[in-house]
Amino acid sequence: MSRSNLLTFSALALAAPKPQDIDFSLVDAAPDADPAAPLTDVTVDTITIIPSTAMVTVVAAVVTDVASAQKRDFWESLTILILTLNSPDDSDTSFLNYAPFKVASSAAATQSGIPQGYSLAFSNLQASSQTVSYLSLKILSKYDPIVCASYCDQLDGCVALNLYFERDPSLNPNATSCANPKSLTNIKCVRWGVQITPDTAINDGQWGDNFHVVIAGSNGYNKNAAPCSQPGFTGPVELGGAINATNDSATNTNTYMGYKFFSFSQIQTYDNGVSACTAAYTSQTGYNSRHPPAKGNPAVCNQVVVYVLSNNNQPQGNYCSMYSEA
Repeated sequence: MSRSNLLTFSALALAAPKPQDIDFSLVDAAPDADPAAPLTDVTVDTITIIPSTAMVTVVAAVVTDVASAQKRDFWESLTILILTLNSPDDSDTSFLNYAPFKVASSAAATQSGIPQGYSLAFSNLQASSQTVSYLSLKILSKYDPIVCASYCDQLDGCVALNLYFERDPSLNPNATSCANPKSLTNIKCVRWGVQITPDTAINDGQWGDNFHVVIAGSNGYNKNAAPCSQPGFTGPVELGGAINATNDSATNTNTYMGYKFFSFSQIQTYDNGVSACTAAYTSQTGYNSRHPPAKGNPAVCNQVVVYVLSNNNQPQGNYCSMYSEA
């Protein structure tokens, strides 16, 4: 994104401007965002999203307490029966091999089944996504990626969705009275604030006493839309990767000004990270103007490059590189 006019926000000192290589020490020092798996015991789950206007505060001070999904007992308040599986043994193996689940998942992976504005991330897996920036779930009455996409579109910051069948217990598993109750099938639509891949689909279920929760027909979709435009900036312009800018051709000076990294534990979503990066950008210009160099003029930001930095295909946060020229 390029700057069309200058604003002043809270001061933010950034790293030394040379070299442009990623500073992994800063990333390692940032608070880790705990990967989350969707809850199994709710019909609808709601997560409070930090408003993008609060990103200026995130820039000014490290956030140590953010809204998150409340941790609850796995089997607490078990809810709703959507459909039952016609199987002679009602086993986890029969659930995983149930042909209609595979048919529904495969149909939803065809061009006509993929929601407009989305691309297919994975199809027909026996695990759901478990990664950072979990944004809530909803149980659907039918396996429909269009309905699930509508649920994602209703929330600013949702950039991916995961639709799947889950084998849940019809009663609270209890070793004393009923350690392995009959199963029911819930169709779950989960929305995420970061893109998902086959590498994030690692939640293959869990045990409660003798009952085995398993997942089938898991499809993932990523939203194609670019991040929202930012006030006072032109763009965004999609790039094929991060950049290492050459020196200014006229003055042979380095145009790289530094960076800022925001963990998903601070920003929750990629879009919020974009807002944090642009706020840091304007804050850096203000800081430079208040602390001019002994010689020459203070550096003025004119471009910020924003991207998600991942570790072993697991997203960690937004990295922001700042430049004095577009």
